[in-house]
Amino acid sequence: MQDQLNKTMQQFQKMMEPSRKLNALFLEHAEKVAHLNLEAARSYTDLAMEQMRKAMEVRDPESFQTYLNDQGKVVQTMSNKLTENASTLADISKNMGEEVQKIAQENVTVLTETMQGQAEKATAKGRSSGGSSSASASGSTASGGSSSKKSA
Repeated sequence: MQDQLNKTMQQFQKMMEPSRKLNALFLEHAEKVAHLNLEAARSYTDLAMEQMRKAMEVRDPESFQTYLNDQGKVVQTMSNKLTENASTLADISKNMGEEVQKIAQENVTVLTETMQGQAEKATAKGRSSGGSSSASASGSTASGGSSSKKSA
């Protein structure tokens, strides 16, 4: 009895392993995305604060012209950062998609092995009981036939 319980627990743990891996993957993905968002927010905030400081230094037409000319560089910097962040996010998502596919394949393999093991056990049990399985099968047919007559 204990042996059967241990086997059942092992099968359950084996079947749950892909779920554990998937949950860990989702947590890792969320952590990476949160880190990316925090870094992006920090970077954009630093850039905005720098621009506000530069705007506060405008005192005359020449410094204003310099400030306006530098805005093209700021826009280019922002564009580059946005492109870089989008690329990083796409890579994170691509990697996650690949990992999810691997886990799904593992899950299919585990389920297939489990089902094959169950089928083999049922076949072996049927062979070891010999005629009793055919007797019980015919008994269930007989009771099924009589119950259908009662309901009809």
